[in-house]
Amino acid sequence: MTAIPGSRSPAVMDTPDAAAALLDTTSTALRDVLDLHRIDPEANFFSLGGNSLLAVRVAGRLSRALGQRIPATAVLNHPTARGLARHLAELVSEPASPAPCAPPSAPADATGTDRFPLSAAQRRVWLLHEVDPERLDHLVTVSFEVTGELDPVVARTAWHRVAERHEALRTRFEPSAPGGEEPCQVVESEPLTEFTFLDTVRFPEAVRVRIVAERVALLRRTPLSLRTGPLSRIALLRTAPSRYRLELIVHHIVCDGWSLALLWQDFLDAYRRVAAGEPGPGPSPHRFRDHVRWERRTESARWPAQADRVTRRFADRPEELPLPIAPAPVDEHDDGDDVSLPLPAGLGTALARAGAEGGHTRLTLALAALAVLLHRISGSEDLVIAVPMAGRVRPEDEGTVGLFVNTALARIRLDGARDVPTLVARARDEAAEVLDCQTYPFDQLVSRLGVPRDGTRMPLARVSLAVQDFAEAPLPDPDLGFTWVEHDPAERQSKLDLAFSLTSGGAAGRPTLTVTYRPSLFRRRTVDAWAEQYLIALENVTRAVTGGAS
Repeated sequence: MTAIPGSRSPAVMDTPDAAAALLDTTSTALRDVLDLHRIDPEANFFSLGGNSLLAVRVAGRLSRALGQRIPATAVLNHPTARGLARHLAELVSEPASPAPCAPPSAPADATGTDRFPLSAAQRRVWLLHEVDPERLDHLVTVSFEVTGELDPVVARTAWHRVAERHEALRTRFEPSAPGGEEPCQVVESEPLTEFTFLDTVRFPEAVRVRIVAERVALLRRTPLSLRTGPLSRIALLRTAPSRYRLELIVHHIVCDGWSLALLWQDFLDAYRRVAAGEPGPGPSPHRFRDHVRWERRTESARWPAQADRVTRRFADRPEELPLPIAPAPVDEHDDGDDVSLPLPAGLGTALARAGAEGGHTRLTLALAALAVLLHRISGSEDLVIAVPMAGRVRPEDEGTVGLFVNTALARIRLDGARDVPTLVARARDEAAEVLDCQTYPFDQLVSRLGVPRDGTRMPLARVSLAVQDFAEAPLPDPDLGFTWVEHDPAERQSKLDLAFSLTSGGAAGRPTLTVTYRPSLFRRRTVDAWAEQYLIALENVTRAVTGGAS
C-alpha cells in the first residue's frame, strides 16, 4: 500500500499530494478486501458487498499502512473511499496509538524452541477443559457427503500435508513450561492428526447404515487429549459406490470457524498436488505463535483502558435473563441440539439494502431483532447478549489457522425505545462497542465483574448472537473428480441456553438461522417457534429501516 508521506500534522495532511496518497491507500485497502480491480471513490462499501467483518479487514490494512490503529467503525461510518480518506486525514493528524499490525516476526526465540504461551482465547478454553476434560462443546465438527471418486490414499496424504503446513495441527498443550506456571503449547515437527478409512460397501444396506451411524457417533463423542494430542481426527467412510462420508473433528483450542475454510481450501489444493505427483506448498507463512506474540506485546496494551470501559458498561447489569424454561433430565454431555430455518425469500436483499441505504450492518439489525424477541419472551427491558467475534484484526491473521474468536458483550436497553429507529440506533451503538472491544479477553471481564465461574455454562449471558460472514468450505474443482455437500451437525453440548447464528449461506446454500439450545431447559417445539418469531422480527426491523421495501 502507499504510505503517507511526511508528518501527521494537519497542515501536511491537507496538502493535495498527501490527500491523494491517502485516497489511494484507502482505495487499495477496499479493493483488496472486496476483491475488486478498481473502485469508484464515491461507491458505497455496503453496496459493494461490505459487512462488519470486511470492515475489520479493511481497518487492519489501513492500520498497517498508516502506522496506527484505525477502528472498523471508521469504515462503517464513512462507507466511501473518498469519505473514509477525509475522515482518516483527521485521525492520522492525532498522536498515533499502538499499531495493531507488527511486521512478521522472527522464529519463536533464539534457541528455536517450539514452546510458546497460550493466547487469551486459548487460556479460557484450557481452563474449561481442565475443569471437565470430557466436555464435548469444544469439539468442532464438520461433515461432508461426497459424490464421485475420492481416492482414500490420496486423501490421507493430502490431509497429512495440511497438518504439516499448519502448526496448529501439530500442537499439543502442557500444564506449564519448564520453570514457569503458565500452560504452554508445544508444536511438534510431525503432524499430530489421525486419518482413518473404512469401506462399508461390502455389507448389507441395513448393516452399512448402522456401522456408519455408530462410527460417526463415536468420532463425535470421543474427547481429544490436549496433553498428548492429536487435536484433530478425520475419517473417510465409503458408504456406496462413488459415495463417501468425510468427517473432521478438531479441538476448538487450535481451530475456529474461519480456520475451517482455510483447512479445506488447503486440503483441496493438496489433493490436487498429490494426485498430480506435485510437491506440497510447504509451511504456511502465517503462524499462530506470531499472533500470540503480537497480542502480548502490542494488543494487550489497549486492554487496561478497555477494561475500565467495559466494566462501567456492565457493572450495573441486570440479574439473569428470566427465560421461560421447561426443565427435563438430560445428561450434561448431551445437553445440546439445534433447529435451523432458511431466511425468508427477499430478506437477504432487504438486509443488503439496509446496509447500502442506511449503513446498517447485519449485526446491528440482528441485535435489534433479537432484543425484540427476548423482550417478548422474558419481559426484560435490559438485555445482555454475548456476541462471538472473529478477533482477526491484522491482515496476516486472515491466513492463519488457530483460535482467534473471542466473546464480547452487547447491552441493549429497551426502556424508552418505542420505535424501530430508536432501537436500531441503540443496537448500532452496541455493535460499534463490540467491534472496538472484540479482542478484550472475555475471561478478564468475568474476573473484573467478580462473577462466579461455572464450568457448565457461560457467565454473564444466557443468550448469544453470531453473525457469520466469513467464508465457508470451498467447493472442489470439477477436475478433482468429486464434489461435496457440507452438513452442519447438531450441537451435542451447548455453551449457552440459547445461541442464535446467522450464516450467509456461501456459494452452495442460502442464508440460514440456526438456534442452538439446551434440551434440559427448552422443548424443541418452543425453540422452533422462537426461531420463526425471530425471523419475523428481523424482517420487520429490516423493512422499517428501508422504508418497507424488501
